[in-house]
Amino acid sequence: MWAWVLYDFSNTIFSVSILSFFFPVWLGDELGAGAGTVNAAAALSAALVLLTAPAVGAVADLRQRRVRYLVVLTLLACVLTAALDAAGGVVVAVALFVAADLAYQSALVFYNALLPVVAAGRGAGRVSGYGTAAGYVGSIFALLVLTLFVTRGEEVRALLGPLGWWLDPGQTSSNAFVPTAVLYLLFSLPAFFLVPDPRVRRPRPGGIGRAYRDVISTVRGIRRYRGMAPFILSTILYTDAANTAISNMALYGREVFGMQSQEIRNLLLFSTLFAVAGSFGCGFLSDRWGPRRALMAVLVLWLAAILLAAGAVSAWMLYLAGPLVGVALGGTWTAGRPMLVALSPPEKLGEFFGIYSFAGKVSAVAGPAVTALLLFGLGDLGSAAYRISVGSLALVMVLAMLVLARVPDVRPAGVVDRYAPEVLVSRENGEVVR
Repeated sequence: MWAWVLYDFSNTIFSVSILSFFFPVWLGDELGAGAGTVNAAAALSAALVLLTAPAVGAVADLRQRRVRYLVVLTLLACVLTAALDAAGGVVVAVALFVAADLAYQSALVFYNALLPVVAAGRGAGRVSGYGTAAGYVGSIFALLVLTLFVTRGEEVRALLGPLGWWLDPGQTSSNAFVPTAVLYLLFSLPAFFLVPDPRVRRPRPGGIGRAYRDVISTVRGIRRYRGMAPFILSTILYTDAANTAISNMALYGREVFGMQSQEIRNLLLFSTLFAVAGSFGCGFLSDRWGPRRALMAVLVLWLAAILLAAGAVSAWMLYLAGPLVGVALGGTWTAGRPMLVALSPPEKLGEFFGIYSFAGKVSAVAGPAVTALLLFGLGDLGSAAYRISVGSLALVMVLAMLVLARVPDVRPAGVVDRYAPEVLVSRENGEVVR
Protein backbone atom coordinates (compact mmCIF):
# COMPACT_ATOMS: atom_id res chain seq x y z
CA MET A 1 0.00 0.00 0.00
CA TRP A 2 2.69 2.51 0.98
CA ALA A 3 4.54 1.91 -2.28
CA TRP A 4 1.35 2.91 -4.13
CA VAL A 5 0.93 5.97 -1.89
CA LEU A 6 4.55 7.00 -2.51
CA TYR A 7 3.89 7.05 -6.26
CA ASP A 8 1.33 9.82 -5.65
CA PHE A 9 4.12 11.73 -3.92
CA SER A 10 6.50 11.16 -6.84
CA ASN A 11 4.20 12.10 -9.71
CA THR A 12 3.24 15.36 -7.99
CA ILE A 13 6.89 16.41 -8.25
CA PHE A 14 6.51 16.23 -12.03
CA SER A 15 3.17 18.03 -11.93
CA VAL A 16 4.45 20.97 -9.88
CA SER A 17 7.71 21.34 -11.80
CA ILE A 18 6.64 20.74 -15.39
CA LEU A 19 2.92 21.49 -15.52
CA SER A 20 2.55 24.28 -13.01
CA PHE A 21 5.72 26.21 -12.34
CA PHE A 22 9.28 25.79 -13.59
CA PHE A 23 8.66 24.74 -17.20
CA PRO A 24 6.06 27.47 -17.97
CA VAL A 25 8.33 30.10 -16.39
CA TRP A 26 11.38 28.86 -18.32
CA LEU A 27 9.49 28.67 -21.61
CA GLY A 28 8.21 32.22 -21.23
CA ASP A 29 11.06 34.05 -19.51
CA GLU A 30 14.13 32.33 -20.94
CA LEU A 31 13.05 31.04 -24.36
CA GLY A 32 10.92 34.09 -25.08
CA ALA A 33 7.68 32.22 -25.71
CA GLY A 34 4.55 34.20 -24.96
CA ALA A 35 1.67 33.16 -22.75
CA GLY A 36 -0.14 31.99 -25.89
CA THR A 37 2.60 29.43 -26.61
CA VAL A 38 2.51 28.10 -23.05
CA ASN A 39 -1.26 27.72 -23.16
CA ALA A 40 -1.18 26.22 -26.67
CA ALA A 41 1.30 23.57 -25.48
CA ALA A 42 -0.95 22.76 -22.51
CA ALA A 43 -4.02 22.63 -24.78
CA LEU A 44 -2.28 20.29 -27.26
CA SER A 45 -1.24 17.97 -24.45
CA ALA A 46 -4.77 17.99 -23.00
CA ALA A 47 -6.23 17.21 -26.43
CA LEU A 48 -3.94 14.19 -26.83
CA VAL A 49 -4.92 12.93 -23.38
CA LEU A 50 -8.59 13.37 -24.32
CA LEU A 51 -8.04 11.20 -27.38
CA THR A 52 -5.94 8.49 -25.75
CA ALA A 53 -6.86 8.13 -22.05
CA PRO A 54 -10.00 5.96 -22.50
CA ALA A 55 -8.16 3.61 -24.86
CA VAL A 56 -5.17 3.44 -22.51
CA GLY A 57 -7.51 2.28 -19.75
CA ALA A 58 -9.09 -0.27 -22.06
CA VAL A 59 -5.63 -1.71 -22.83
CA ALA A 60 -5.14 -2.29 -19.09
CA ASP A 61 -8.37 -4.28 -19.00
CA LEU A 62 -7.59 -6.26 -22.15
CA ARG A 63 -4.10 -7.26 -21.04
CA GLN A 64 -4.91 -7.42 -17.30
CA ARG A 65 -1.56 -5.79 -16.66
CA ARG A 66 -1.17 -2.38 -15.03
CA VAL A 67 2.22 -2.23 -13.27
CA ARG A 68 4.14 -3.08 -16.44
CA TYR A 69 2.62 -0.15 -18.32
CA LEU A 70 3.03 2.08 -15.27
CA VAL A 71 6.77 1.36 -15.27
CA VAL A 72 7.26 1.95 -19.01
CA LEU A 73 5.28 5.19 -19.11
CA THR A 74 6.90 6.59 -15.96
CA LEU A 75 10.38 5.84 -17.30
CA LEU A 76 9.44 7.52 -20.57
CA ALA A 77 8.15 10.61 -18.74
CA CYS A 78 11.38 10.79 -16.70
CA VAL A 79 13.64 10.55 -19.76
CA LEU A 80 11.68 13.21 -21.64
CA THR A 81 11.69 15.49 -18.59
CA ALA A 82 15.47 15.25 -18.23
CA ALA A 83 15.82 15.91 -21.97
CA LEU A 84 14.15 19.30 -21.51
CA ASP A 85 17.42 20.51 -20.02
CA ALA A 86 19.05 20.11 -23.45
CA ALA A 87 16.21 21.65 -25.46
CA GLY A 88 17.65 24.59 -27.32
CA GLY A 89 14.51 26.10 -28.78
CA VAL A 90 10.79 26.55 -28.29
CA VAL A 91 9.71 23.91 -30.81
CA VAL A 92 11.87 21.15 -29.29
CA ALA A 93 10.89 22.18 -25.75
CA VAL A 94 7.16 22.10 -26.55
CA ALA A 95 7.46 18.73 -28.30
CA LEU A 96 9.28 17.22 -25.31
CA PHE A 97 6.76 18.75 -22.89
CA VAL A 98 3.74 17.39 -24.78
CA ALA A 99 5.28 13.90 -24.99
CA ALA A 100 6.30 13.90 -21.31
CA ASP A 101 2.88 15.08 -20.16
CA LEU A 102 1.13 12.46 -22.30
CA ALA A 103 3.29 9.71 -20.76
CA TYR A 104 2.68 11.11 -17.25
CA GLN A 105 -1.10 11.35 -17.71
CA SER A 106 -1.30 7.88 -19.25
CA ALA A 107 0.67 6.40 -16.36
CA LEU A 108 -1.90 7.85 -13.95
CA VAL A 109 -4.67 5.79 -15.58
CA PHE A 110 -2.81 2.56 -14.72
CA TYR A 111 -1.88 3.90 -11.28
CA ASN A 112 -5.48 4.73 -10.35
CA ALA A 113 -6.65 1.33 -11.59
CA LEU A 114 -4.40 -0.28 -8.96
CA LEU A 115 -6.35 1.34 -6.08
CA PRO A 116 -8.56 -1.70 -5.33
CA VAL A 117 -5.49 -3.94 -5.38
CA VAL A 118 -3.75 -2.05 -2.57
CA ALA A 119 -6.96 -1.16 -0.71
CA ALA A 120 -8.08 -4.75 -0.07
CA GLY A 121 -8.70 -5.10 3.66
CA ARG A 122 -7.79 -1.45 4.33
CA GLY A 123 -10.61 0.69 2.94
CA ALA A 124 -10.50 2.33 -0.49
CA GLY A 125 -11.32 5.75 0.94
CA ARG A 126 -8.49 5.75 3.46
CA VAL A 127 -5.91 4.51 0.96
CA SER A 128 -7.05 7.04 -1.64
CA GLY A 129 -6.79 9.73 1.04
CA TYR A 130 -3.26 8.66 1.96
CA GLY A 131 -2.27 8.94 -1.68
CA THR A 132 -3.86 12.36 -2.16
CA ALA A 133 -2.26 13.66 1.03
CA ALA A 134 1.12 12.33 -0.10
CA GLY A 135 0.62 14.21 -3.35
CA TYR A 136 0.16 17.53 -1.59
CA VAL A 137 3.17 16.86 0.62
CA GLY A 138 5.05 16.10 -2.59
CA SER A 139 4.07 19.46 -4.05
CA ILE A 140 5.52 21.29 -1.05
CA PHE A 141 8.64 19.11 -1.15
CA ALA A 142 9.07 19.78 -4.87
CA LEU A 143 8.85 23.55 -4.51
CA LEU A 144 11.32 23.62 -1.63
CA VAL A 145 13.92 21.27 -3.12
CA LEU A 146 13.73 22.33 -6.77
CA THR A 147 13.88 26.01 -5.85
CA LEU A 148 17.35 25.34 -4.43
CA PHE A 149 18.54 24.07 -7.81
CA VAL A 150 17.08 27.13 -9.52
CA THR A 151 18.14 29.90 -7.14
CA ARG A 152 21.43 28.41 -5.92
CA GLY A 153 22.64 26.58 -8.99
CA GLU A 154 26.28 27.48 -8.49
CA GLU A 155 26.34 26.32 -4.86
CA VAL A 156 24.55 23.05 -5.66
CA ARG A 157 26.92 22.45 -8.57
CA ALA A 158 29.91 22.83 -6.28
CA LEU A 159 28.30 20.50 -3.74
CA LEU A 160 27.62 17.79 -6.31
CA GLY A 161 31.07 18.00 -7.87
CA PRO A 162 31.38 16.06 -11.17
CA LEU A 163 27.73 14.94 -10.87
CA GLY A 164 26.59 18.54 -11.19
CA TRP A 165 28.17 19.20 -14.61
CA TRP A 166 24.74 19.81 -16.17
CA LEU A 167 23.80 22.66 -13.80
CA ASP A 168 23.79 26.21 -15.10
CA PRO A 169 25.47 28.45 -12.50
CA GLY A 170 22.90 31.16 -13.19
CA GLN A 171 19.39 31.32 -11.74
CA THR A 172 17.61 29.43 -14.52
CA SER A 173 14.43 27.38 -14.20
CA SER A 174 15.91 24.71 -16.49
CA ASN A 175 18.05 23.60 -13.53
CA ALA A 176 14.89 22.01 -12.12
CA PHE A 177 14.34 19.54 -14.98
CA VAL A 178 17.00 16.89 -14.27
CA PRO A 179 16.31 16.74 -10.49
CA THR A 180 12.59 16.54 -11.31
CA ALA A 181 13.23 13.45 -13.44
CA VAL A 182 15.52 11.89 -10.83
CA LEU A 183 13.13 12.46 -7.92
CA TYR A 184 10.13 11.32 -9.96
CA LEU A 185 11.93 8.06 -10.78
CA LEU A 186 13.44 7.55 -7.32
CA PHE A 187 10.14 7.75 -5.42
CA SER A 188 8.37 5.65 -8.07
CA LEU A 189 10.70 2.66 -7.67
CA PRO A 190 8.84 1.09 -4.69
CA ALA A 191 5.63 0.99 -6.74
CA PHE A 192 7.45 -0.70 -9.62
CA PHE A 193 8.58 -3.59 -7.44
CA LEU A 194 6.18 -3.84 -4.49
CA VAL A 195 2.66 -3.18 -5.81
CA PRO A 196 0.98 -6.49 -6.81
CA ASP A 197 -0.83 -6.78 -10.14
CA PRO A 198 -3.38 -9.63 -9.98
CA ARG A 199 -5.81 -10.49 -12.78
CA VAL A 200 -9.58 -10.58 -12.32
CA ARG A 201 -10.16 -12.45 -15.57
CA ARG A 202 -8.27 -14.04 -18.44
CA PRO A 203 -6.27 -11.56 -20.60
CA ARG A 204 -7.69 -11.00 -24.09
CA PRO A 205 -5.73 -10.41 -27.29
CA GLY A 206 -6.02 -7.11 -29.10
CA GLY A 207 -4.20 -3.86 -29.71
CA ILE A 208 -5.13 -0.21 -29.68
CA GLY A 209 -7.87 -0.72 -32.29
CA ARG A 210 -9.60 -3.27 -30.08
CA ALA A 211 -9.23 -0.91 -27.12
CA TYR A 212 -10.99 1.93 -28.93
CA ARG A 213 -13.79 -0.42 -30.03
CA ASP A 214 -14.26 -1.52 -26.42
CA VAL A 215 -14.44 2.10 -25.27
CA ILE A 216 -17.02 2.99 -27.91
CA SER A 217 -19.08 -0.06 -26.97
CA THR A 218 -18.90 0.85 -23.28
CA VAL A 219 -19.93 4.48 -23.86
CA ARG A 220 -22.86 3.42 -26.04
CA GLY A 221 -24.04 1.00 -23.36
CA ILE A 222 -23.13 3.09 -20.32
CA ARG A 223 -26.68 2.87 -18.99
CA ARG A 224 -25.90 -0.77 -18.15
CA TYR A 225 -23.52 0.51 -15.46
CA ARG A 226 -25.87 1.98 -12.91
CA GLY A 227 -24.88 5.46 -11.77
CA MET A 228 -21.78 5.73 -13.97
CA ALA A 229 -23.18 8.26 -16.47
CA PRO A 230 -24.36 10.80 -13.85
CA PHE A 231 -21.11 10.35 -11.92
CA ILE A 232 -18.97 11.13 -15.00
CA LEU A 233 -21.15 14.14 -15.80
CA SER A 234 -20.95 15.34 -12.20
CA THR A 235 -17.16 14.86 -12.31
CA ILE A 236 -16.91 17.09 -15.38
CA LEU A 237 -18.95 19.78 -13.62
CA TYR A 238 -17.29 19.83 -10.21
CA THR A 239 -13.74 19.47 -11.55
CA ASP A 240 -14.54 22.29 -13.98
CA ALA A 241 -15.46 24.57 -11.08
CA ALA A 242 -12.65 23.33 -8.82
CA ASN A 243 -9.87 23.62 -11.40
CA THR A 244 -11.06 27.05 -12.52
CA ALA A 245 -11.20 28.30 -8.92
CA ILE A 246 -7.67 27.06 -8.23
CA SER A 247 -6.16 28.40 -11.44
CA ASN A 248 -7.71 31.83 -10.85
CA MET A 249 -6.99 32.14 -7.13
CA ALA A 250 -3.75 34.07 -7.59
CA LEU A 251 -5.24 36.30 -10.31
CA TYR A 252 -8.30 37.01 -8.19
CA GLY A 253 -6.23 38.03 -5.17
CA ARG A 254 -4.06 40.31 -7.28
CA GLU A 255 -6.74 41.97 -9.40
CA VAL A 256 -9.46 42.38 -6.78
CA PHE A 257 -7.44 43.01 -3.60
CA GLY A 258 -4.02 44.03 -4.94
CA MET A 259 -2.22 41.19 -3.17
CA GLN A 260 1.53 40.95 -3.80
CA SER A 261 3.31 37.81 -5.07
CA GLN A 262 4.60 36.88 -1.61
CA GLU A 263 1.13 37.22 -0.09
CA ILE A 264 -0.33 35.03 -2.82
CA ARG A 265 2.37 32.36 -2.32
CA ASN A 266 1.67 32.38 1.42
CA LEU A 267 -2.05 31.96 0.76
CA LEU A 268 -1.44 29.04 -1.61
CA LEU A 269 0.93 27.32 0.83
CA PHE A 270 -1.51 27.88 3.71
CA SER A 271 -4.33 26.34 1.66
CA THR A 272 -2.16 23.37 0.63
CA LEU A 273 -1.58 22.43 4.27
CA PHE A 274 -5.34 22.14 4.71
CA ALA A 275 -5.53 20.02 1.55
CA VAL A 276 -3.36 17.41 3.30
CA ALA A 277 -5.76 17.37 6.26
CA GLY A 278 -8.76 17.26 3.93
CA SER A 279 -7.36 14.24 2.12
CA PHE A 280 -7.02 12.24 5.35
CA GLY A 281 -10.39 13.35 6.69
CA CYS A 282 -12.30 12.67 3.50
CA GLY A 283 -10.70 9.25 3.17
CA PHE A 284 -12.01 8.32 6.61
CA LEU A 285 -15.48 9.71 5.84
CA SER A 286 -15.56 7.95 2.48
CA ASP A 287 -15.16 4.57 4.20
CA ARG A 288 -17.56 5.49 7.01
CA TRP A 289 -20.33 7.24 5.05
CA GLY A 290 -19.70 5.90 1.57
CA PRO A 291 -17.95 7.82 -1.23
CA ARG A 292 -21.09 9.52 -2.55
CA ARG A 293 -22.00 11.14 0.77
CA ALA A 294 -18.38 12.13 1.37
CA LEU A 295 -18.17 13.65 -2.11
CA MET A 296 -21.43 15.52 -1.59
CA ALA A 297 -20.04 17.01 1.64
CA VAL A 298 -16.93 18.08 -0.27
CA LEU A 299 -19.05 19.85 -2.88
CA VAL A 300 -20.88 21.72 -0.11
CA LEU A 301 -17.49 22.92 1.13
CA TRP A 302 -16.59 24.02 -2.40
CA LEU A 303 -19.83 25.96 -2.63
CA ALA A 304 -19.17 27.71 0.68
CA ALA A 305 -15.58 28.56 -0.31
CA ILE A 306 -16.59 29.97 -3.70
CA LEU A 307 -19.38 32.13 -2.23
CA LEU A 308 -17.06 33.39 0.52
CA ALA A 309 -14.34 34.31 -1.99
CA ALA A 310 -16.77 35.96 -4.41
CA GLY A 311 -18.32 38.04 -1.61
CA ALA A 312 -15.08 38.87 0.21
CA VAL A 313 -14.75 42.53 1.14
CA SER A 314 -11.10 42.36 2.18
CA ALA A 315 -8.03 40.24 1.42
CA TRP A 316 -8.05 38.67 4.89
CA MET A 317 -11.31 36.90 4.00
CA LEU A 318 -9.41 34.89 1.41
CA TYR A 319 -7.52 33.37 4.34
CA LEU A 320 -10.90 32.01 5.46
CA ALA A 321 -11.85 30.78 2.00
CA GLY A 322 -8.36 29.29 1.40
CA PRO A 323 -8.57 26.56 4.06
CA LEU A 324 -12.04 25.61 2.80
CA VAL A 325 -10.64 25.37 -0.72
CA GLY A 326 -7.74 23.26 0.58
CA VAL A 327 -9.93 20.78 2.46
CA ALA A 328 -12.36 20.56 -0.46
CA LEU A 329 -9.57 20.09 -3.00
CA GLY A 330 -8.03 17.22 -1.04
CA GLY A 331 -11.45 15.68 -0.56
CA THR A 332 -12.37 15.96 -4.24
CA TRP A 333 -9.62 13.65 -5.47
CA THR A 334 -9.84 11.41 -2.41
CA ALA A 335 -13.55 10.58 -2.72
CA GLY A 336 -13.69 10.53 -6.52
CA ARG A 337 -11.51 7.45 -6.98
CA PRO A 338 -13.42 5.17 -4.53
CA MET A 339 -16.69 6.35 -6.08
CA LEU A 340 -15.56 5.22 -9.51
CA VAL A 341 -14.26 1.92 -8.10
CA ALA A 342 -17.66 1.33 -6.47
CA LEU A 343 -19.55 1.91 -9.74
CA SER A 344 -17.23 0.01 -12.08
CA PRO A 345 -17.13 -3.74 -12.74
CA PRO A 346 -13.62 -5.02 -11.84
CA GLU A 347 -12.94 -6.16 -15.40
CA LYS A 348 -13.56 -2.62 -16.75
CA LEU A 349 -11.84 -0.62 -14.05
CA GLY A 350 -8.98 0.58 -16.25
CA GLU A 351 -11.36 1.60 -19.00
CA PHE A 352 -13.52 3.65 -16.65
CA PHE A 353 -10.48 5.30 -15.07
CA GLY A 354 -9.49 6.27 -18.61
CA ILE A 355 -12.93 7.81 -19.12
CA TYR A 356 -12.55 9.48 -15.70
CA SER A 357 -9.28 11.03 -16.89
CA PHE A 358 -11.07 12.10 -20.08
CA ALA A 359 -13.72 13.85 -17.98
CA GLY A 360 -11.04 15.71 -16.03
CA LYS A 361 -9.44 16.98 -19.23
CA VAL A 362 -12.79 18.11 -20.66
CA SER A 363 -13.30 20.23 -17.56
CA ALA A 364 -9.72 21.53 -17.74
CA VAL A 365 -10.46 22.92 -21.19
CA ALA A 366 -14.04 24.10 -20.65
CA GLY A 367 -13.60 25.90 -17.32
CA PRO A 368 -10.85 28.36 -18.31
CA ALA A 369 -12.57 28.97 -21.67
CA VAL A 370 -15.86 30.00 -20.02
CA THR A 371 -14.04 32.15 -17.46
CA ALA A 372 -12.08 33.88 -20.23
CA LEU A 373 -15.32 34.67 -22.07
CA LEU A 374 -16.84 36.14 -18.92
CA LEU A 375 -13.79 38.28 -18.19
CA PHE A 376 -13.61 39.56 -21.76
CA GLY A 377 -17.35 40.23 -21.93
CA LEU A 378 -17.52 41.96 -18.54
CA GLY A 379 -14.15 43.70 -18.76
CA ASP A 380 -15.71 47.16 -18.42
CA LEU A 381 -16.84 46.28 -14.89
CA GLY A 382 -13.27 46.12 -13.59
CA SER A 383 -12.77 43.99 -10.48
CA ALA A 384 -16.48 43.17 -10.42
CA ALA A 385 -15.91 41.05 -13.51
CA TYR A 386 -13.62 38.78 -11.48
CA ARG A 387 -16.22 38.51 -8.70
CA ILE A 388 -18.90 37.54 -11.21
CA SER A 389 -16.68 34.98 -12.93
CA VAL A 390 -15.77 33.37 -9.59
CA GLY A 391 -19.36 33.57 -8.35
CA SER A 392 -20.59 31.82 -11.50
CA LEU A 393 -18.66 28.74 -10.38
CA ALA A 394 -21.17 28.38 -7.55
CA LEU A 395 -23.89 27.67 -10.11
CA VAL A 396 -21.73 24.99 -11.72
CA MET A 397 -21.09 23.41 -8.32
CA VAL A 398 -24.82 23.36 -7.48
CA LEU A 399 -25.52 21.67 -10.80
CA ALA A 400 -22.80 19.10 -10.02
CA MET A 401 -24.48 18.38 -6.68
CA LEU A 402 -27.87 17.87 -8.34
CA VAL A 403 -26.38 15.42 -10.83
CA LEU A 404 -24.40 13.60 -8.13
CA ALA A 405 -27.64 13.09 -6.19
CA ARG A 406 -28.71 10.70 -8.98
CA VAL A 407 -25.73 8.42 -8.32
CA PRO A 408 -26.58 5.40 -6.14
CA ASP A 409 -25.08 5.25 -2.66
CA VAL A 410 -22.82 2.24 -3.26
CA ARG A 411 -19.59 1.16 -1.60
CA PRO A 412 -16.37 0.01 -3.31
CA ALA A 413 -16.04 -3.07 -1.07
CA GLY A 414 -17.56 -5.42 -3.65
CA VAL A 415 -14.89 -4.54 -6.21
CA VAL A 416 -12.03 -4.33 -3.70
CA ASP A 417 -12.89 -7.78 -2.32
CA ARG A 418 -12.04 -9.27 -5.72
CA TYR A 419 -8.43 -8.30 -5.00
CA ALA A 420 -8.33 -9.58 -1.41
CA PRO A 421 -5.23 -11.60 -0.44
CA GLU A 422 -7.17 -14.84 -0.25
CA VAL A 423 -8.22 -14.52 -3.90
CA LEU A 424 -5.79 -16.54 -5.99
CA VAL A 425 -5.21 -16.40 -9.71
CA SER A 426 -5.09 -19.74 -11.49
CA ARG A 427 -1.89 -20.02 -13.53
CA GLU A 428 -3.54 -22.47 -15.88
CA ASN A 429 -6.49 -20.41 -17.15
CA GLY A 430 -6.03 -16.90 -15.74
CA GLU A 431 -9.40 -16.96 -13.96
CA VAL A 432 -9.93 -15.76 -10.43
CA VAL A 433 -10.61 -18.61 -7.99
CA ARG A 434 -10.88 -18.82 -4.22
